[in-house]
Amino acid sequence: MLTVRTKHLTLRRNMKNTFNASKLSFLFLLLTLFGCKETLFDSPAPQVPNTEVASPAPVTSTSPAIPWWEDTSEVVLPISDKKPIDPSYRRGNETPTIVILGSSSAKGKGASTSSKAWVELMKSKLKKDNKIVRVVNLSEGGYTTYHIMPDGNKVANRPAPDKARNITKALSYKPFLIIINLPTNDVEKKYTDKEILNNYAKLRTLVVKENVNYLVTGTQPRNFTEKSQRTRLLELNEQMVSLDPAHIVDVLKKLSIQSFKIKKTYAFTDGIHPNDKGHAVINGYVFNAPLFKQLMGYTAVNP
Repeated sequence: MLTVRTKHLTLRRNMKNTFNASKLSFLFLLLTLFGCKETLFDSPAPQVPNTEVASPAPVTSTSPAIPWWEDTSEVVLPISDKKPIDPSYRRGNETPTIVILGSSSAKGKGASTSSKAWVELMKSKLKKDNKIVRVVNLSEGGYTTYHIMPDGNKVANRPAPDKARNITKALSYKPFLIIINLPTNDVEKKYTDKEILNNYAKLRTLVVKENVNYLVTGTQPRNFTEKSQRTRLLELNEQMVSLDPAHIVDVLKKLSIQSFKIKKTYAFTDGIHPNDKGHAVINGYVFNAPLFKQLMGYTAVNP
């Protein structure tokens, strides 16, 4: 009887040791797994370059949110750092140079006087802030992306490049920044989104090759009779922002009502061009573009 009891106690002791060993193994396994988790999932994520859509940041407010199609609030301009333009921006010029390529909006159509046009507003603020630059405006009314394509560009049934006002001419000024403002004429001519975006891609390739900074304004509202054309303004704008967010100045919704016609507050009498307030919006959005602020030495206004 004692022998049986001894064997029973020995068996229980062995089972307990086995169970304890299993517990240790299980704990070791858990520690190993958590160790792997820390290595695999808690390690720093790769840093992705910050790409901001170039439009002013919303201002904090306690008032009810205003739908974008009703928003006519003033665009607040950023604050200068009071430093001169980086001398390296001269690129062989006596004065750092910005070139504007565009159509009638960039030429000032819709403004009551030339001084109220967005390009002139930009020049005036830069001068006031002691940002000494030369601004060359090559814009011309009615122009499309085809008019500013490089010398030698040939596409059947499409305009030939204007050698006096195209990207080749712009680059000849050795600018540190090119701004393109072609908001609606391509859509008005019913060029496809694909060909418009292809044109912008070619322009971008040329500019980047020459190590020149660039900004492109997105589409602007226009009182097209056909709803499909107004819808295209939105669709094209969204594609432009999606493809090149850090370089697109997105003004469309700020200037538009829900149907993508121009808000009366910003509309010139023709329903195509911005008025004085509309030009001020475009200028404000250019100034608030992250790339523009970085290049020119501006900081956003605190809410």
